[in-house]
Amino acid sequence: MPQIIAMKNILIATFAGLLAGSSICYSQDKIEVGVRFIPQATTFRYTQGVGPVIDFLKISAPYYYRVRTAQGVGITYNPLQRVRIGADFLYSLQGGGYEQRKTNLNYLKLPLWIGYNSAASRRIIFTVQSGVELSYLLSARVKYPEGKPLDIHSYVNRTSWGIPFAIGVKFKVYRSYFLSIQLYVYSDINTLAKTNAVFGVYNYIYPGLRISIDQNLRVLKNK
Repeated sequence: MPQIIAMKNILIATFAGLLAGSSICYSQDKIEVGVRFIPQATTFRYTQGVGPVIDFLKISAPYYYRVRTAQGVGITYNPLQRVRIGADFLYSLQGGGYEQRKTNLNYLKLPLWIGYNSAASRRIIFTVQSGVELSYLLSARVKYPEGKPLDIHSYVNRTSWGIPFAIGVKFKVYRSYFLSIQLYVYSDINTLAKTNAVFGVYNYIYPGLRISIDQNLRVLKNK
C-alpha cells in the first residue's frame, strides 16, 4: 500500500512541478498549454490466441472491443525551433467486454514526451513524438446487467509504464491557438492488466487518435 500511494503522489507531483516550472520558461515565449482527447479501442486478448488483429475482427475469441477515451491537460516547451518536450496528465478509460458483461479499468496517466516539429512558420506543421508513460490504476470493476459491479482490482497491476508514440499534423487555427491530430500508439512494457495468471488474459489498446488544442502563451504575454 505505501508503494501504491507513493506512485500516485509521484504522478501528481511530477505534473504539478512541470506546471510550476513553466513560469521559469515563460519569459522565453516557448510554452504551450492545452487539452488532450484520445479516442481509442480497447479489448482483452489471450496469449494463446492467433494475434490481436484477428482478435479485433472477432474471429478467434469471444470478446469484443470497446471505444473508450483518455482525456486531460498538457504542457509543451520548445527549447529549440524544431524540438519539443512536454507532459500530459490524463484520465484514461479502458477495458473490454463480452455480451452484457463489461470490464471497466480506469487509470491516471502521465506521458512524458520529446518530439520534432517541421518549420513552425508554416500553417501546417508535421509532428512526431515519443517518450515514456506512467500509469496508476484508480479502479477495476466488472459490470453485469444485474447486480452490483464486481471489484477486480486485486487481479490488475496497480502501476505500469510503457512507450507512447504519436505522429501527425498541427494546424494554426487562430492567432495563438493550434489544433493537433495524431495517430497514437501505446506499447506497454509492464502489462496494464493481467486478469488471469493461468490463461494470460491481457488488456489490449489499439492505435487511436490524439487530438490536442493548445494555446501559445506568447500572445497572452504581449497583450
